[in-house]
Amino acid sequence: MEHWHRSGQALLNEISSTRLPASQLAVWAIGQCGFIFKYEDTVVCIDPVLSDLTGPSGSRRCYPAPFAPEALRADLVLCTHGHADHMAKDTLRGLARHPAARFVLPAGCSALATEYGIPADRITTVQEGSILPLGGVTVRAFSAAHPEHILDAGDPGMALGYQLTFGGFTVVHLGDTYLTPHLYETLQALPRPDLLLAPINGQDFFRTQRNCIGNLEAEEAAQLAVRLGAACTIPTHYDMVQGNTVDPLRFAAALRQLDPAACFALPALGERLLFQADAGRKDSSVFSCPPPSSSIQR
Repeated sequence: MEHWHRSGQALLNEISSTRLPASQLAVWAIGQCGFIFKYEDTVVCIDPVLSDLTGPSGSRRCYPAPFAPEALRADLVLCTHGHADHMAKDTLRGLARHPAARFVLPAGCSALATEYGIPADRITTVQEGSILPLGGVTVRAFSAAHPEHILDAGDPGMALGYQLTFGGFTVVHLGDTYLTPHLYETLQALPRPDLLLAPINGQDFFRTQRNCIGNLEAEEAAQLAVRLGAACTIPTHYDMVQGNTVDPLRFAAALRQLDPAACFALPALGERLLFQADAGRKDSSVFSCPPPSSSIQR
């Protein structure tokens, strides 16, 4: 399938057949801010868009979805906010066909999830400061500025980022956000991320005129990764939606200029990355990164 390293049944088979020791975490990028994680036997996806995105002139996607959402058996589905490229109605409905799937959403998005037909007893709502142990993963929520910080639990505009802890691995997913003093202070107080997922599509006058809310600039995301000491960073939110794309090599170039030793990955869609904890360090959650330690395997 065009744009995809692996898709369809081949990708689904890879996800289901991947068996890992507790020292490894598998990650698949599925476009925009969407990722699938597998830790031991737990499958977690965040901001998946496995259905079409339509606008007045038809599909807004730059490439098709890898498979139908009902084909994926996920244990946990997280959405950072209620926009269609993060909380996609048909995607959530499809994923909900599997009775074991549970959903974690910002508190302000609960009414939208109910409207989408997600059973209330399978929804857990969170807000800034929420910490949830959910099977093989612990979720901590923090406020994102999209475009402003919204802390009112009843406001449908609430946007969050998530810290996901898989055993000794710490993943920080920023969702959609500007960088503010509040967010920077929050991120500095968290443990050093083993994997940072940061949006890089930036902002400009013309997108603002189209009511397109911006995010971090690519260079800003690179500086944030260095300041947080992220063991590895994957840029997000640059490829799926027509008219809202950016070259991720801007991020790579900025990161290399700031810190030539900094580790990053630009995975192909549907490509599996295996992150290996460094057994030689006292802090086992730190990735051995970059190669030749082979911390990222494809």
